Amino acid sequence: MDDHGGFSNNSEEILQAEKQLLREADLVVTTSAPLSEKISRIRENILIRNAADSLWFSEPAPALLYNSHRPVVGYFGAISEWFDMELVIRAARACPEFDFVLVGSVFMCNTREAEEIENIHFIGEVPYTSLKGYLYAFDVCMIPFKLIELIQCTNPVKLYEYLAAGKPVVATDMPELRLVQEHVYLSKDPDDFIANIRKAMDSGNDRDAIEARRKFALENQWTNRVEALERAIANQYPKVSVVVLTYNNLDYTRACLYSLEKQTRYPDWELIIVDNASTDGTPEFLADYEKENSHVHLVLNKENLGFAAGNNVGMRQATGEYIILLNNDTYVTKGWMRDLVRHFQQDPDLGVVGPVTNNIGNEARVDIQYADMEEMAQAAREYTCRHARQRLYVDTVAFFCAAISRDVIDAIGFLDEDFGRGFFEDDDYCLRARKAGFKVAIADDVFVHHHLSASFNKVKEQERKLLFEKNKAVFEKKWGKWKPHTYRQR
Repeated sequence: MDDHGGFSNNSEEILQAEKQLLREADLVVTTSAPLSEKISRIRENILIRNAADSLWFSEPAPALLYNSHRPVVGYFGAISEWFDMELVIRAARACPEFDFVLVGSVFMCNTREAEEIENIHFIGEVPYTSLKGYLYAFDVCMIPFKLIELIQCTNPVKLYEYLAAGKPVVATDMPELRLVQEHVYLSKDPDDFIANIRKAMDSGNDRDAIEARRKFALENQWTNRVEALERAIANQYPKVSVVVLTYNNLDYTRACLYSLEKQTRYPDWELIIVDNASTDGTPEFLADYEKENSHVHLVLNKENLGFAAGNNVGMRQATGEYIILLNNDTYVTKGWMRDLVRHFQQDPDLGVVGPVTNNIGNEARVDIQYADMEEMAQAAREYTCRHARQRLYVDTVAFFCAAISRDVIDAIGFLDEDFGRGFFEDDDYCLRARKAGFKVAIADDVFVHHHLSASFNKVKEQERKLLFEKNKAVFEKKWGKWKPHTYRQR
């Protein structure tokens, strides 16, 4: 709301912290065009100007809290270093027939001379609910701000509050007020300010002008700004498609889906479940699950297509800007989806990102201890909070949970089905993505529990080894010698 660098009592430490906050925030909102332009040098932002509780201010006060038989020029708000007290003193001396009433706390502003002037009255700070009692006693409202850097970037809330009451407003030539100069008397210098006070006082009973001011204020209520902010926030949540491939292991599938229901509060996502011809009652369970959940789409394959082809079925059905491949032997944690998407938004070159986990054979594995899912949720939260907004760029992420941008899919297509039942399709896909110019990373602030190879654990050890070696040969035929995965350095 303010250009913090314009406050004289700010510190360099605070200003640097603000820059870090701007870089890491999901959404930055600014309230004036000059401030928006200044912040845009650090990062993009959304301009949503200030407003007021205009409906409340448009209703007259039940009683006036300042009574005078003389015309009143009034101000409410903070009286501080940006308040041009010398301008008010000059205006009060030039207009001795008017009372100048100042409502608000005084700090970092020398009022000694002003307190000696008979027609300047300091009321002090009053409750918000009392403001109308003073506002409706004002004949003219003023915004006598110094045109310092801080004020150059200010869109004053009091403008909307003044106008909601239909009051004429006299102000210094603030950039944001030039946009509404048909409702404000803008002043280039002290003489202009004084002349405008007299003009405003003379035209105070112009009914058309009063109604125009009220109309403008009622079109700029906080409710309007909330709607704009909600739209801006919604744009931070591009549609996500989650593809869960199942093959037997119904208990794992139940737990996985339960975690998705419990931990996903993302506003725009779909769940595509692809079953690879399970024989343990999974298809029947999933059919009922689809009927009960409108965001769920179920595909029942007539045969086991394997990991790559099975996931491709789901990816082709997906309509999201980001597609997350999620094994059914996983258990997600609070905020997981939003936090994965955030990494794409923070690095436009990122194409594939996965979480950290308890059980995997590469850098995604972290040292974490828990006995059950309740303990896991707490341990995961503690870990991810310590690593907020952090990611590790790697060659490959394991596809037990991998978020892929639509740009990557458009550029390189789907998983290579030559890898059949599984192994090496994630190495292959990440390598293809990197060769297409995309980055691959592990999100250190997203944790997903992984049981590891729930389907493959039911395959005989010798058969698994043969499949591994076969797919390794497929990979090396395409790309040369495979580089084994490693754990991250502790």
